[in-house]
Amino acid sequence: MTGASRIMKSIRFAGVAGAVVLATACSDYLTGGELSTDPNRPTTATTAQLFVGVQAGTWALLQSDMVRVTNMWAQQLLGTNLQYVDIYNYGVSEDVTNGFQAGLYTGGGLVDIRKVESQALASNDTLFHGIALVMEALIMGTGADLFGNLTYTQALTGVQNPSLTPQMAIYDSVQTLLSRAIVEMKDTGPTNVGPASADLSYGGDPVLWTKLAHTLKARFLMHTAQLRPNVYPQVVAEASQGISSASENFNAVFSGNANEQNFWYQFAIVQRPGYIAPNPQFVALLQQRNDPRLHTYFNADLSDLNPALLASNATQPLVTVNEDLLLWAEAAQRTGDNATALAKLNAARALVGLPAEPSSLTGQPLLAEILIEEYIADFQNIEAWNLYKRTCTPNLVPVIAGDIVPARFLYDASERNTNTNIPPPTQQPPRNPNNPANATSNATGTRCLGQ
Repeated sequence: MTGASRIMKSIRFAGVAGAVVLATACSDYLTGGELSTDPNRPTTATTAQLFVGVQAGTWALLQSDMVRVTNMWAQQLLGTNLQYVDIYNYGVSEDVTNGFQAGLYTGGGLVDIRKVESQALASNDTLFHGIALVMEALIMGTGADLFGNLTYTQALTGVQNPSLTPQMAIYDSVQTLLSRAIVEMKDTGPTNVGPASADLSYGGDPVLWTKLAHTLKARFLMHTAQLRPNVYPQVVAEASQGISSASENFNAVFSGNANEQNFWYQFAIVQRPGYIAPNPQFVALLQQRNDPRLHTYFNADLSDLNPALLASNATQPLVTVNEDLLLWAEAAQRTGDNATALAKLNAARALVGLPAEPSSLTGQPLLAEILIEEYIADFQNIEAWNLYKRTCTPNLVPVIAGDIVPARFLYDASERNTNTNIPPPTQQPPRNPNNPANATSNATGTRCLGQ
């Protein structure tokens, strides 16, 4: 059995371990030892077992419909069958997004993350606690990206109708979580063992988790930049301490065995073949730029994803060195440091086999090149959509004339039906507070067509 198989087997165990087994006995002679403690029916989960479920739940959330839908709206993928045609054509409804909001909390979401945090503190394992804080920041920061205002401050408090925490306050909380995690993961001592092999991404390595935390700080700071342009120096500072090589990427790892398969494989090969295809707009952009990722992303006849990306055991990057370098480049350019911006852009280009841009590239043309490179590098990640909302880059032509590119998800119907503070779809805003519509494209300076 492979290491991945052992851990994924633990996922199934962890799913059972969250339930408490209630039983009574007619008499006490059938008690004691394994008569009372059935090893096949666990009543509690260890911190490591809970973390396995958290990691698996995060991968499922970030690599399922959420990313496919946003890649369609960012015009990197095309919806080609049944409901995916409607979604591509901006058929946004609660049916499209139902489950995304709940996934932030259940199935390895905030509920289990908080259990990991609690048990880690109880055992004085600040390394494990810090890693759990990073996972909470990733999940809730992503939730703020999707929905804007969100149940957070009053989540899991027992309040019957928890209020919605303002989106910008959630981003601030994310920064606090990540700052605390960075401090805690520096601690050493006999009780700071962390998740070890239960962590398929980093093996519990505090150095790698700390770099991820810095890159996530840069990501979520940048998501506030439209309202807070003073964050650019902070983005530079965080990115400079973030993920610095491809070997440090934060990846979702799959063995390829049954119930342990890459989510793109599950969707495009097993469940819904023919539902998505390369978007002609994105293909044309890669062709125009002679970008080698054209056939890294897509197959030979450009009709589907590259078979390597659809392999059942394909590793899926979630936070990468390319993202870190390009956030650094963009923030540096926006502060007027064109030399650093160009250096980081060229470092990112070198990683994907592209030649360096000339030293004469500066100012607005340099910013445009950085933003387009971010857009391409963020394929198969919701960051491509977040970039578009923030910068109107590329300057997409809406697929429905006179409409706008969807800029937020509707709250889950199931959540709305149980929380009176969640408004009905007709009363929800079309955009989140952090992403006011751009009048012009940041890359071209021309009128923004899709916002």
